[in-house]
Amino acid sequence: MRLSGLYLVVDASAERVLERAEQALRGGVDVLQLWGLKNALDVATLGHELRRLAQRSGVPLLVQDDVELAKTLKADGVHLDREDLTPPQAREQLGKGVIIGVTCSTRFEKVLWAVEQGADYISFCSIFPSPSVNVCDLVPLELVHQAKASVKVSIFASGGITLENARQVLEAGVDGLAISSGVLRASDPQDAARRFKALLAQFGKGRNHVIISGAVEDISMPRL
Repeated sequence: MRLSGLYLVVDASAERVLERAEQALRGGVDVLQLWGLKNALDVATLGHELRRLAQRSGVPLLVQDDVELAKTLKADGVHLDREDLTPPQAREQLGKGVIIGVTCSTRFEKVLWAVEQGADYISFCSIFPSPSVNVCDLVPLELVHQAKASVKVSIFASGGITLENARQVLEAGVDGLAISSGVLRASDPQDAARRFKALLAQFGKGRNHVIISGAVEDISMPRL
């Protein structure tokens, strides 16, 4: 699968998280990731509910780092922030058809490594200072440019992205924006998602595709 568009990072510890995630999906989210597992009280229950919402909206659900939870939820893949788990190891446990993403920071070598290891997409963190991510180095947009010119997998950017600064990130060539606070903490998550989607549409981003024997099949589904 080739991903693009609005990627919602769902903080499992956030207030009213399921309600807000559902509102955001109505606004046009293209990918869901269950994140912040260590701080959540009942992450499996939340995960099953997110899985239900993702299936109803026709979008993939990924799980941060936890392969066993991804198995339990029958999630569509995992996003790897960990250094001790490689894409081949995750794929061996979850199956060939899953989606594997890798967080890259400020090292171009990590980009090349992730692609060599078979990642389906990479995500740069953090582009700007963020209340959700306080452990990432700030990534220069020049590195995003370099990655876009060098690799063919989808590239997302995350960390402190707002409607005010998203355009310069998209101009760097990313395929999508990974947003958490900018949607989930908005007064109206559905409207916030719609606004990000409108901006993404200006750059032709926001459709997920499956690659089948060299052909490309759109998997977009009507939203409920």
